[in-house]
Amino acid sequence: MQPNFVNNSNYETNTNSSAYLKGFTLVELLIVIAIIGLLASIAVPTYQNYVTRARLTETAVQLGQFARAFHIWKQINGDYPRDSHLVLPPDALGLEINEAEWSTPTALGGNWNWDGPDNYSYAGISISGATSPEQDIIQLDMIMDDGDLTTGKFRSTPGSRYTYILDE
Repeated sequence: MQPNFVNNSNYETNTNSSAYLKGFTLVELLIVIAIIGLLASIAVPTYQNYVTRARLTETAVQLGQFARAFHIWKQINGDYPRDSHLVLPPDALGLEINEAEWSTPTALGGNWNWDGPDNYSYAGISISGATSPEQDIIQLDMIMDDGDLTTGKFRSTPGSRYTYILDE
């Protein structure tokens, strides 16, 4: 018995044929790059807005926590602690604020600052030396108050600070 060989003469092997070439054309690659660029131009600003909003919310939450602690301290002791600037008031024993959290720079840059009523006409928590653009500070004011840095509970105060006023 003889082996059965297949006659391959019907198959042409032309390696120059376009049927054998694989890959993308330059036009196809340019279209894909254009689509990726369009998606990135939409996604990047949205992501940046998300990050800014998260920073503002974090700052608002911290301000609220600090304000509650100072209000509770006042209820127990009859008045707010003395002014202490960048450190927690030394006479505020029992103040329910984590000292490490107070001394950590704010999410908007700068540091937390206690403006006591013994040196100011108000008692308030300020952000001293904020490095964020004023537009971000105005957005924080919209979260905390009225969106106007000249009025309300959250406002610009002397010394390039932004202060959340607890009592006047």
